Amino acid sequence: MFSRALVRPVPVRKSESRIPAGLQASDLGQAVVASDGRCALVASVSSPIVVNRDNVYVAFVTDSALAAATESFEWSFALDGGTPAVQTTSQGATTFRPSASGALSLTLRLLGAGNDEKARLTLTQDVVATNAALEELIDAARNEQGPTVVNPDVARELVNEHNLYYQGLTATPPESDDAFARFLFTLIHDGALERTPATRRQQLERLASALNDGSGDWAPLLGEGVGVCGLRLPLVAMTTTPSGGGAAVLPWTELPESGATHTTAEADLRQAAAALDADTRTDLFNRVRFPKSNIAQCARILLALRDRYFPGVGFEGVLTGLSGTRASWILRHFRDGPLHRD
Repeated sequence: MFSRALVRPVPVRKSESRIPAGLQASDLGQAVVASDGRCALVASVSSPIVVNRDNVYVAFVTDSALAAATESFEWSFALDGGTPAVQTTSQGATTFRPSASGALSLTLRLLGAGNDEKARLTLTQDVVATNAALEELIDAARNEQGPTVVNPDVARELVNEHNLYYQGLTATPPESDDAFARFLFTLIHDGALERTPATRRQQLERLASALNDGSGDWAPLLGEGVGVCGLRLPLVAMTTTPSGGGAAVLPWTELPESGATHTTAEADLRQAAAALDADTRTDLFNRVRFPKSNIAQCARILLALRDRYFPGVGFEGVLTGLSGTRASWILRHFRDGPLHRD
């Protein structure tokens, strides 16, 4: 009779072993980095966060010795100095939903054998009520006819959680109007409308599992948009350059517009993205994993598509020129391409 050895889960997974090349932890979300640089803690939603809404926290352990010594993660959430809510996880990520407003303190301890503390990080956030002006607008819209709030849950997410992330992004070169901001917000809104936050987290975990266990199942998952903006990883790879500069990590590849040839070419593109080296795939995953970096990458993709197909045209011209044809074509590239005409 053969016995099957029990395999202990690896606490520090590949997906939590690297900050993407060229980025800092603060580019992913609200972050604190250990003084020795060996680990970092990232909150997906930056302070202030909102009562009764989930926030995802991720521990990155970038030092191999610390990663080898870490066996579990202890997360202690204390509101206004009260009794902490303590979670212990076998891997470096957790979700917390504050039930009241106040000052939230998170203490993360990386524990080794026998619960010996190997590292400690502390992050503080303010917890506030939902945006009052938005709630008034939602309440008023219930009794109004005509244009209204399309989806109150999506509006709450974008205003309460991601407002800081998209408000500061601008076109390159700078433009005097807000056309780029309006187009970018449309992409963010449509992505958030397509999948709930819970569905997005489940999808990200499937990607992380395929990435971490090396099962080879990564390619089939790359056809779907990922994260709050619904970014497709092959297009992210085509618009991301290594930290030292140079060509994008994946060559610009245009697909047929439709039909069987599109399906075949799109599958080949997913395979090419899946064949990238493990560090590059990990970096691409973490770029789309967090709302802050996902939205920033969405802005880069939007600029790249404009520059390639309508160079020299400002975003007001993209939105209004040719009866909106330019904007529609960019949206098709974003969702299904890049495309070339059959």
